[in-house]
Amino acid sequence: MNLKSAVSPAFFKVGFFGNTGSGKTYTAAKILSQFIAKYVKDSQLAMFDTEPSAGYIKQMVKNISGKELLAINSRSFSDLMDFSDECIAKKYVALVDSVTHPWRTLCADYLEAKRSRVRSANGRDDLVKLSLKDWGPLKDIWATFSEKFVYSPIHFCICGREGDVWDTVVDEEGKEEMKKTGVKMKTENEFGYEPSLLVQMKLIGTEHVAFVQKDRFDLLTGQTSKNKPDIEFFAPHIDALSIGGNNNPKSEGKKVFVNQSGPSWETIKAQRAALLENIKDDLLLTFPGQTAEHKKSKVESLRKAFGTSAWTELEEDERKHSLESLRIGREKLSIILKETSDGAHSK
Repeated sequence: MNLKSAVSPAFFKVGFFGNTGSGKTYTAAKILSQFIAKYVKDSQLAMFDTEPSAGYIKQMVKNISGKELLAINSRSFSDLMDFSDECIAKKYVALVDSVTHPWRTLCADYLEAKRSRVRSANGRDDLVKLSLKDWGPLKDIWATFSEKFVYSPIHFCICGREGDVWDTVVDEEGKEEMKKTGVKMKTENEFGYEPSLLVQMKLIGTEHVAFVQKDRFDLLTGQTSKNKPDIEFFAPHIDALSIGGNNNPKSEGKKVFVNQSGPSWETIKAQRAALLENIKDDLLLTFPGQTAEHKKSKVESLRKAFGTSAWTELEEDERKHSLESLRIGREKLSIILKETSDGAHSK
């Protein structure tokens, strides 16, 4: 292991979030324009615009930075990735507003793809929803953008809508209840941790107020600026950056498991999840209704094939219902469902 002296990050990674009308778009665009004029004069502001709002701020951007605002209007996650790549290639200062929309679009696209598989098999696609096991793949896809935001050698700003943070708290009588305990950026849950400077915008009366929720240098954390702050308010954080230097590269380090034979546990887990999805679809295709007769038939078929009708047991008891036993059970279930279907057609 070759230890080296730590270096300051070279790129401005900032996030603004708030409710409608809080001033996050205007403030972000103004700060980035001032940042270009003062720190990176050869660069230009490029905006991934989901609202759309670029037309309302373009003149301000040109007046401050001296350059036209570049923009694309889209909510597509694929377009967001292409936008990030172009900003990296051309060294633009990037602004995404709002990052909430591509996350929602990604979830909607994933759900539609899941429904289309059931629809193509003549199943009830209206019954298909995102389940707990879908969030792993969704987070993995979203992480490809998170890594671009964090590790790309460009100055990058994201804006997002404000969401509530809920936690389980215990009251004076010892009872547990869910209460709002804070606010966060409304996007994939872990993405709010990525910006090095995270600013909450609020509209209080007629004033647009900026509250620094997080500054990783801890120079501005907890500080407030009223009436649409200028870059001077954020200067302590920006001046602590090593602008013009090299970005800290992503390093995976050594792998913990090497030269292992057979599939990894993560692979087996993914295969089990896919197999359970197929089992669920098999049942749905044979018993698509929600009648008492169809529900009863599903229960009976599961018990014959797997010895249980408890879906939670099939998902979580990985010893009793291993990958191989699920495969065998599905083969039994296929025979049972075929006999059921043939019997129904013969009547």
